[in-house]
Amino acid sequence: MVEISEKLRLGEVVLHVGHLKEMAGFYQEVIGLTLLEENDRIVRLGVRGSDEALLVLKKIDNAVVPEVPRIGLFHTAFLLPNRESLADVLVHLAQSGYPIDGAGDHAYSEALYLHDIEGNGIEIYADRPKNSWMRDSAGNLPMVTEQVDVDDLLKIATGEPFTGMPSGTVIGHVHLQVADADKAEQFYKEALGMNLTTAIPSARFFAAGDYHHHIGSNMWAGRNLENRRENEVGLAWFTIITPDKEAITTNLKQEGYEVKRFDETISVTDSNGIMIHFK
Repeated sequence: MVEISEKLRLGEVVLHVGHLKEMAGFYQEVIGLTLLEENDRIVRLGVRGSDEALLVLKKIDNAVVPEVPRIGLFHTAFLLPNRESLADVLVHLAQSGYPIDGAGDHAYSEALYLHDIEGNGIEIYADRPKNSWMRDSAGNLPMVTEQVDVDDLLKIATGEPFTGMPSGTVIGHVHLQVADADKAEQFYKEALGMNLTTAIPSARFFAAGDYHHHIGSNMWAGRNLENRRENEVGLAWFTIITPDKEAITTNLKQEGYEVKRFDETISVTDSNGIMIHFK
């Protein structure tokens, strides 16, 4: 089995959308992403100071929002460079009037949660210093969700006008909605060689190196989920950037997965039917 490099990181998340203009406006005005490129079919969004896209919106025709939960995206998680940035985002969201679903203190991070206008989940978070992360005797991270101390967070807001997500913001992790957590573990741990950092019966979390997680997966919507239909909005694919692409390709083929190659990118569908691109 390949041992995946701790240099792994997440690249762009690609969403199929029905209302391209409105979704692009939401991610710029409410979330604070920067427009990198747009045409009638695709919008690429990132943060100032970088030409690397974090989110790509692709318009599909005759689009509908799924009537029931589907295998795919639970949320895209935008990792901010520091806690002060999270405080500023919280102030901005409150002033925007857009509804926030909630907030969670996970011991290793503090996070805000909301959904976009087509129902895709979003997390915006900041990590605590790594030396403060709590681990059990096996080195794994417990699954903890406490209330965020909002008053303490707001104390460190800069008070400056919000001009978008700051330079240094990245996709910290992608959390997937799956039908089978055991199959997710087989793929991300065995086929990809990621570390299993947290496990409960209904969810698994995986990372390269000693991060808390780059990939999350859960069955909280049930075990009978089906994949997204072609005309339904939602996750098209997400991207993993890694120096281990060739070794991963070999391991995936040995594990029985079909790997497709497009120039410098390889593509595979995971054990729950979710597409991943590797760069």
